[in-house]
Amino acid sequence: MITLLFREMYLLWFFHTAAWTSRPREIRWCGSWYELSDEQDHTQADARKLAGGALAQIGRLPVWRPIVAYKPSHDCPEHIFGKVGADRYTTYLISGN
Repeated sequence: MITLLFREMYLLWFFHTAAWTSRPREIRWCGSWYELSDEQDHTQADARKLAGGALAQIGRLPVWRPIVAYKPSHDCPEHIFGKVGADRYTTYLISGN
């Protein structure tokens, strides 16, 4: 029980979301905040095309599904994607640019 409580506190602190959601409103990565986009979910091929190259895992969503991005340089990419289903990726856009 204590482990679940600490996991929930961690997720609320770092992802600003509850443990049972696969779509947190914000993700912190690459020194920037990324906000959940209102766009429809993408397939992996569409996400790759939108990102501009091959996607690599950069982290995990609260429900242990991968977060992927294409990062060809030291700059933070405009888009990152969270896998929310079989070949379904939700889009996050960098905020503050």
